[in-house]
Amino acid sequence: MTEIIIAIIAAVSAVAGSYFANSKNTAIMQEQIKEIKGDISTLSTRVDKHNNLVERMAIVEQSTKSAHKRIDDIKEV
Repeated sequence: MTEIIIAIIAAVSAVAGSYFANSKNTAIMQEQIKEIKGDISTLSTRVDKHNNLVERMAIVEQSTKSAHKRIDDIKEV
């Protein structure tokens, strides 16, 4: 009878220990996921800024080509 009680106590202790260990790991993972989401948000903002810069530079390049063509036309006159 004593052996059964000891076995039950050991089993309950093992289950409780496993539960608390998993809870701790889950909390750590959730914190890491929050940090990763923040990093992704920061990177997304940077990519948006970069894409905006690329679009603006394409417009500037087109404007520069047009200005050079007009300058060349003026020089020919």
